[in-house]
Amino acid sequence: MSKKFSNEEIAQGVGFAVTGIHEALTYLAIVKRVIEKTERIVAKKHIVSDKEIDDIPRDP
Repeated sequence: MSKKFSNEEIAQGVGFAVTGIHEALTYLAIVKRVIEKTERIVAKKHIVSDKEIDDIPRDP
């Protein structure tokens, strides 16, 4: 037996879906910013590490 939904119930369900999608996209944007910031920090540390290695005197 299938239930007929009223327009109000359908609108409410669509509203919940839109809210959920919006929250998910917001969360993904935050995650993206964290990943980008982490990548910049790691790259910066890698550059510093390379410079430290270049400054080490080596025996010929």
